[in-house]
Amino acid sequence: MDQAVPFHGHSSMYVMHKFFGRNQGRIIQEYIKYYTHKEGEIVLDPFCGSGVTIGEALHLGRKAIGIDINPISIFVTRNTLLYISHMRLLEEFKAIEADIKVDISNLYSTQCLKCGNVIPATCFSWQESKLFDRRYVCPQDGKSVEKVKSFDRDRYNEINNHSINGFFNSTGLLNYWFPENPLYYSGGKAFLKKERYDNISDLYTYRNLIALAKLLDRIKKIHESDLRESFLFAFSSLVHLASKMTPVRPSRPFSSSWIQPSYWYCPNYMESNVWQLFERAVMGKQGLYRAKKDLKLKIKHVKEVDSFEELQEATLPSFLLLNSNITQLELIPQNSVDFIITDPPYGHSIQYGELLYLWGAWINILEGYNDILRNEIIVNSRQNKDLAIYEHLLGQAFHKIYSILKREKYCTVTFQNPSLSIRNILYRSVIQTGFLFERIVYHPPARASAKSLLQPVGSQQGDYFFIFKKPLTEVKRIYHPITSEELEEWIIEIVKDILTAEGKPLPYNQLQNQLDPFLYKKLYESNLLLAFNPKEVKKTLMKFIGTELSVIDNTRKDSPYEKLWWLSDGS
Repeated sequence: MDQAVPFHGHSSMYVMHKFFGRNQGRIIQEYIKYYTHKEGEIVLDPFCGSGVTIGEALHLGRKAIGIDINPISIFVTRNTLLYISHMRLLEEFKAIEADIKVDISNLYSTQCLKCGNVIPATCFSWQESKLFDRRYVCPQDGKSVEKVKSFDRDRYNEINNHSINGFFNSTGLLNYWFPENPLYYSGGKAFLKKERYDNISDLYTYRNLIALAKLLDRIKKIHESDLRESFLFAFSSLVHLASKMTPVRPSRPFSSSWIQPSYWYCPNYMESNVWQLFERAVMGKQGLYRAKKDLKLKIKHVKEVDSFEELQEATLPSFLLLNSNITQLELIPQNSVDFIITDPPYGHSIQYGELLYLWGAWINILEGYNDILRNEIIVNSRQNKDLAIYEHLLGQAFHKIYSILKREKYCTVTFQNPSLSIRNILYRSVIQTGFLFERIVYHPPARASAKSLLQPVGSQQGDYFFIFKKPLTEVKRIYHPITSEELEEWIIEIVKDILTAEGKPLPYNQLQNQLDPFLYKKLYESNLLLAFNPKEVKKTLMKFIGTELSVIDNTRKDSPYEKLWWLSDGS
């Protein structure tokens, strides 16, 4: 497969729940179709994350195996894929609504400025720990955003004083449990992505904390286990939206999102109505009800099995999930898998173990979590994991992955980290297991990111798909190191060739996206290996501004890029 796949957005089954670094299902589907040839073949994703690969494999009539060290990933994948009657969901939602909607909605009571009616606010905004404005939709007078009034402050004081019926007992203690897990490792070091907040409960206003606690308590009382799991899934999909990590956005005044991959401090945040978040999580356009209706049309009668042997014997569509360290792939026989497609951890970019901890704390699936964090393949200075340890762990994983893939079958690895040094570690880790490198295919994003456009000389974006093949017989290749000076010469020559072939100045991301396929093909064909962790491509290019290259203003009004790269002499 040599061509990029156009962006088509995410299927409803994949947008029920936020997940960091989620792949686009359409792209994954095209790779599975290209590298497998018949129904029943086995597709493996050894870093399955939120389960997009598993879902697309099942959709195409393949059997699937998903592995992830993180139990929250397995929880999200399972509840994304397993069908539950949408009519049962609707019936239970109505029951929950009858039991607790009024109590929770009353926490957000405000008064319409025009008609004077008391109604639940959609959200409040806070500035530097003080209530700032209220945002509501009045049935009579429509949407409004106004500064908070004494009515709103008095209501919040009532909550803080434990004076709200339906939440506190006679002694003023909250009737419901909420998590207070510290944002620290067992040895006392703070999470790498912790900022001001010390534990999970600190991430919420007291109003949202007690609303979430009451909602969770009601969900736990659902008798049917599969129905309860589905509602816990929906609940976990909203807890970050109810936190203080959701900034006020002028472009979307009635909603927000967790935009930073960290437990960050947001000085101007949104406090969203928990009941309305839950209603959207279940019944909204991207909610559980619609996703399960769509799932029934896309993948019928999905079955989860408990072992590889059971998967081999199972009817379609079937999948196996393993919550384990990637090095424990002995559970899968050697030379037994038809295609591997995966998206491994991106070095230091996304601290999955730390970030998924928020959801795990609320739904209480954190048993053995310190061991999970210790074994996670990641770069994290607080865990004393540097690039060398990251490469060692990644290399161990790909040795196991290599052994279970059938001969002359393919392993596709997608990678989104903009760092050349991290991409190089990935390439090196895979190639030294015995895989043959075939090519890199670049898939652009739907649109240029705001971050890339703000960089003075541009930044990389989009996804790289590295294509590897397991040979029929073992091939012993002896790789020789390349020096940093030689690498710089190669990069400059390749970039000059790209600009010459295009015949026009290009933004940085287009140069970078064309560079990698040429660079790694040239390295592989020459039996050369970047045994060191190279500087970023941009830093290399900037050294040659004024001699080999130049950066010029973009005069085209229809282009979002301000700066373009060009040959220094312009000829």
